[in-house]
Amino acid sequence: MKEELKKAVIDRLPETEDEFLELMAEKIATPEGAAAMFVAALLISASDRQTGFACLRDICACPPDEPTFDAVVPAGVELRNIALSYVQKTGPEGTGGAGEVIVKLTDEKPLKRHFKTVYVGCSGTNSYRPLTLVSKPPRYLKKRFGIKREYYEDPWFVAEYPSMVLPVNN
Repeated sequence: MKEELKKAVIDRLPETEDEFLELMAEKIATPEGAAAMFVAALLISASDRQTGFACLRDICACPPDEPTFDAVVPAGVELRNIALSYVQKTGPEGTGGAGEVIVKLTDEKPLKRHFKTVYVGCSGTNSYRPLTLVSKPPRYLKKRFGIKREYYEDPWFVAEYPSMVLPVNN
């Protein structure tokens, strides 16, 4: 099986849902960009649960409802440790989650059309954790968010993420 490592840079961590949507529009043209935006949503959720939940709803193709989010996604320091384990620091200390997300892409055949599983590097487990993405046509962005950006490839959204919110070693 062919594997390729890609890096997606999170220059800054958005503080509002609008900033998140702006950055998301730039990043989701690639699977690694969508994975990085999911990690950013987790980081935001660790410090501001309400805004983070809104951001997680935005990056997910089938957004979770609030009870599911509260039941599945840890809170506070535990979630911050999980999310930071996916970010390789590239700047000075205290950059609030900015850095690179390492994503392993493979040529494995998906079970469903338009789906792709990528593997996000996790320093907390010294391994890669699977994240299932789904591609949507650009009109989906216009309909759901009002984003009218030109994409050469279909944008990617998160379809399944259960192992991404599992605890890590500190």
